[in-house]
Formats: sequence, structure tokens, C-alpha cells
Amino acid sequence: MADMNALLQRLRQARKVAIFTHQRPDPDALGSQAAMAWILESLGAVEVYRMQFTDAPPPYRFLQQDVPGETAVWGSEWAGSSGGIIDTIVLVDTCTYGQVEPAMGFLKAERSKVVAVDHHVNREDVGPLIYADTSAAACVEILWELSRVAGLRPEGKVAEALMAGLVTDTGWFRFDSVTARTHEMAADLTPRVNVSGLYQRLSQMESKSKLALMGRALASLKTSFDDRFACMVLRHKDFVETAATQSQTEGLVDLPMSLATVEVAALLTEMSDGRVRGSLRSKLALDVNKVCNIFDGGGHAKAAGCRFDGPIDAAVERLQ
Repeated sequence: MADMNALLQRLRQARKVAIFTHQRPDPDALGSQAAMAWILESLGAVEVYRMQFTDAPPPYRFLQQDVPGETAVWGSEWAGSSGGIIDTIVLVDTCTYGQVEPAMGFLKAERSKVVAVDHHVNREDVGPLIYADTSAAACVEILWELSRVAGLRPEGKVAEALMAGLVTDTGWFRFDSVTARTHEMAADLTPRVNVSGLYQRLSQMESKSKLALMGRALASLKTSFDDRFACMVLRHKDFVETAATQSQTEGLVDLPMSLATVEVAALLTEMSDGRVRGSLRSKLALDVNKVCNIFDGGGHAKAAGCRFDGPIDAAVERLQ
């Protein structure tokens, strides 16, 4: 496992870089991409691409605007042109091939160029240099610390992107992953970020379809194991009938956690191809990362995800 000085030394050598993160990017992923692009350009990189597999959810797209690097959409055309001149590939907020599945072949073929920066427990051997800090509450926390080691000070949109990743991945400092370093980072960024405005953009800009989807999820809620486990289900027809998107499921899995008896909550979502995406949250001792490992998923002890082949009713039964 690399230390931060080795990571910094490797990044100083980078000139043409592609920064990948997981599919369905959240603010931690987007903030990490923006911060990494800024650090790389500050260290001398001349060409930096922030790679996307799909469009970011509308409430988060401001995190891609006016930040260093060029937003690029992954595809065979990019791989055959710009991809051929890349000397460094950086993975942020992920270290598993399953989360970057569309580019898996490319990343495996170019493994020698890969640098990974992540805070999740689950990792694969994706490249020769992996910097992992599972004590970090968010991947942006690592990027903030890296900027300090490099003698850099984030300002403007980069500072905002870092703060966005921090507050969302910690549930606005509610989760037990929060440490003194987390608050130190927040204290450092707060004078340069409009935090109340950031909250409004991240939490108060949803559409009616999100509220309709929330209603469907709550209506499906069932508890078991003496009301300690709460499970919600969203079928493909729920998305069709509410005109909601898969990205609008974010945050819904947390809703049952307000119940006093609930220790673990799950949201199972049926995708258009019949596969099922599972999101799990834990309030107390149960490690949902280990639960998701059973289904080739993972994440954190208190927040993790996995996938099932479907049908969705069978997936619910397997998870039970």
C-alpha cells in the first residue's frame, strides 16, 4: 500500500491523465474528480479528463462546472483517440472493477498506468499504486489532505466540490465515520464555501418525481426480525409511472432508519434489464459490508451496496 509521499511523487510525473470514478457518481465521486484534476494541473499535468459513464444526476451537475479538467464521456471513440495518449489513469472513490464495469477492459489492459485513491474497505488489485485510507469519512477527505501535503490551498469551485463530497458522504456529519480530521477539513473550507447555499443545491432542488418515488418506497416498506430490519422495494414500473430516474433513489434507503427499532434498512431497486440493485444501511453493530460481500458487493460497515440477478421478489427473499 502506497503512502501519501509516494502518491504525490507519482502524480508529479503525470502529464496526460484520465480520472475515473464509479458509475452513478455522487458528490464524493464528483468532488474527488474535481479536486484530483486541480491537484494534477497544479503539479504540472497538461491534459486532464474527468471521465463519466453517464450524465451526473441534475442536482449534482454544478460540481462539474467551472472546475479544472475536461469532462469526457467514456466510450470506444474516446478510448481509441484520447485514451491512446494517456500516461496516467487515476481511479477515485473506487478500487474495484465492478464499479467501473464499462471501462473494465481498458483499465485492465492499461493496468501499469493506474493510480487508485479510495476510502472503501473492498479493493481489487487495479494498479501498481493504490492509496487507501479506510479511516477517511469520504474520499474528498484524502484529496484535501493530499493538497495540504502538496502545499496547495483549495479555493472557489474546488473548495465547494470538496465540501459537497464531505457533507454528503457523512450525512452532514451524522455518520460515525466522522472524525476530528473530518471537522478539521470542514473548518478549513467553511470560510471559502457558502455552506447554506450548498445545502440548498444538494438537498432542496428535487423534482416532484423524487417525492413520488419516495412515496412508492415508503408504501412498500416491510419490517421483519422484530422490526429490526426494514426493507423497501422499487419496481421498474414505479420509475415509469412516476417519471423518476434511478439516480433519484439516492437517500431513500435512509428513510426507515428514523424508526427506533430499525437496525438495518435496505432498498432494492429493479432496473430496466431486470437486475436488482441493493443499498443497505446499518445503525448499530451489524456490518452491511459483509452482507453485501455475499452478493459480490461491498462498501462500508454502515453503508454498502450489491446487485442481484433478479427477479426482485427472489432478491428480497435472498436478502432476508
